[in-house]
Amino acid sequence: MLLKKNKIQKLFLSFSLLLVGVFTLVSCEPSVDPTTTDPTITDPTTSDPTTDSTEPDEDIVYHDYYNGYYENLTSWENGEDLKTQLYQIVNKNVSFVNFDTSSQKWEVNQLADETFDNLDRVNLVYASYQPLKTYTSTSSNNGWQREHAFCQTLGNFHEGNDRPDTEQELVKQMRSDFHNLFASDKRINNSRGNKNLGNVDESMGTVVYPTDVHGNVTGVRAIESVGDESVSIFEPREEEKAMLARAIFYMATRFEDLNVVEGISGTGCKSHGMLVDLLLWSTDDVSLREYKHNIGVYSFQNNRNPYVDYPELVDYVFGSKQNESGTLEKIRPSYYDVVLEGETKDAKDERNFAIYDLKIHYQVGEKFVKKDDIKARIINQDLSKNSPLNTNDFTVSLSDNYEFEVKDLGTKEVRVTYLDYEAKYEIEIEADPSLLALYQYVLTNSDPFATLLNKPSEAGKIHIMNLGGLSFNFYFQSGKISSFHTASGLGRQFGTGTEAINSMYLETTNAFLYNEKTNVNEIHIVASTAATIKSAQINVSIGSYNFPQQAMSVGTAGNNTLYSFTLGEGVSYEGKVKISFSGFTNGALYIKRFAINAT
Repeated sequence: MLLKKNKIQKLFLSFSLLLVGVFTLVSCEPSVDPTTTDPTITDPTTSDPTTDSTEPDEDIVYHDYYNGYYENLTSWENGEDLKTQLYQIVNKNVSFVNFDTSSQKWEVNQLADETFDNLDRVNLVYASYQPLKTYTSTSSNNGWQREHAFCQTLGNFHEGNDRPDTEQELVKQMRSDFHNLFASDKRINNSRGNKNLGNVDESMGTVVYPTDVHGNVTGVRAIESVGDESVSIFEPREEEKAMLARAIFYMATRFEDLNVVEGISGTGCKSHGMLVDLLLWSTDDVSLREYKHNIGVYSFQNNRNPYVDYPELVDYVFGSKQNESGTLEKIRPSYYDVVLEGETKDAKDERNFAIYDLKIHYQVGEKFVKKDDIKARIINQDLSKNSPLNTNDFTVSLSDNYEFEVKDLGTKEVRVTYLDYEAKYEIEIEADPSLLALYQYVLTNSDPFATLLNKPSEAGKIHIMNLGGLSFNFYFQSGKISSFHTASGLGRQFGTGTEAINSMYLETTNAFLYNEKTNVNEIHIVASTAATIKSAQINVSIGSYNFPQQAMSVGTAGNNTLYSFTLGEGVSYEGKVKISFSGFTNGALYIKRFAINAT
């Protein structure tokens, strides 16, 4: 195993940070020379003899697992030499994806941060929920954002920076480097602001516990003051500390004027503070998530984070081994542990089963269609994706072609099984209000309107009809009642292009009374028009109250529209309910159903 931190070391370092941090509040100069020995700072990359952590076997020679990416790096004389060589490697043939304007500005994190068993979602820093990839942040929603681990304002590469014009292209590169960008909860990202990432201790000042967009405390915390001094420290969750630390060290390697210093760095200093904490964090193993982020960014940006590929290199560049030489073949690569799991696995062995392209929103009356609503595939040890599985290869807890009913309303868990693998996801079943109303009427091939089929002579008359236990007066001005469209789902056709109805209405024969309810508060109509219609309207009234007229969507035959007329909460009226249609002078009206709600 790679060197891990231990509790004794962590406690000592936190105390050391407190001593150094309080007296080095906001500075653009490093408060401690990392190349000298300070009795108050423990070297976080040195193994404590009281722990079971061990150094990698110096006799092992590791293979090149990165397809020659580091072929020009074989050895180094000291940390400065190594940093120079890494600088040359990570700046070679980089593909630029603009953080602000590129069409791919969300795609990078959508791939790099996608979850492992549901490829439609992303992992976030600072929060544990996993939003849909497509739910990206806008000014009007709480979608996920992209967080800069090395804060933009600390590095002076934010919009509105005070760098000279000659450095603005460099600023774009810094701002847009996706090795430094992670999908993030919007609210906590805003809470982090321009704070230095580091460990927080309650003895240091006022500690706050930011919540995510759902109001949940997630484990992050921040300190905002030390006595009368303004201090900014933000501590992420334990599982993401190493990933964020290595991203910060990467930025200070790729960009020569960025640095990592002890103490607390201030806005515009071109440095990130809390060196001791970041060094300590970076001794944690590379997680599968961090490894995935590295290769995901590489697929877009064409460069890698060497501190993810070879975690020990951090110590040579920024830690206690800065004056030591080394050879790359003796440095343990994360590929060896994450992908090969210590050579117990092969790169193309199956790692996990993943689902994607999921349909998760349904309306009552819709069907779950397996071949259309879900896809699945196997993910290999190296995180490459195999071809999609055949639909028949996996089973789903929902029956194929299952039609959702009102009883299914709400959230439902769906289980997907393939061999010994299982994945789960949730679907939401909703119903348009017409399906939840007190009174509902669905037109059919044998409804009472069928008695008037193709009888133009019946136009201009009032016809009394019993529709689902409620008596209505029905009137159409001209034209004729036409056929019922089952296959297309349009419903009953009223009028044709040559024999148009012009106008038509349905009105309850008496004041509305259904199941002892009389106070009407909602009327819903599901209908559509022929493409030839130029202007059509619906008017609805309850007794003497008239709703505002609604224009019908023109030319939507085959795509029924729900037209809802609703009163405010607690408001209702008694009386006859009348639904009128007008403007049908040169085409057909289609009605699928209508509904009335009352209390």
